[in-house]
Amino acid sequence: MFVSALAQCRQLMLQRQAAAVLKAVRAMDAAQRKTTADQTLAEIQAASVLPHPHWHGTNESMLYRPWSPVASVTAGRVRDRSIQLRQRSVALWLAVVYHETRQTPHAGLQAVHRKVLGALRELRATERSAPATEQAWFKAAA
Repeated sequence: MFVSALAQCRQLMLQRQAAAVLKAVRAMDAAQRKTTADQTLAEIQAASVLPHPHWHGTNESMLYRPWSPVASVTAGRVRDRSIQLRQRSVALWLAVVYHETRQTPHAGLQAVHRKVLGALRELRATERSAPATEQAWFKAAA
């Protein structure tokens, strides 16, 4: 019961953050989206080699915490005036939340994962790449 309450709380926080991240993605032009998509892929790949990929981007010990503060910090930075900081924040938020929600058994967090995949699709949509390239993009990220 306690775990499901924590999952619901996390779901609500991530959904609110996802709305801010999607708004930032939609405000980017095509070149900014391409750069952010490349950064996101690099962040997802860098996190995937870690023993706990959802703790990517943090320096402090996360041994007894259910999730890292990286998503909250980066979600707050997606409205920054610096486009480079916005892009990096979007990329890091997507990577951390992608790994955090990837294999979750909770339905609410699975919905957040689908939102992350939708944001990745929006970032990639400006490239209009071939289907083989699109599949290679997702396979490289996993």
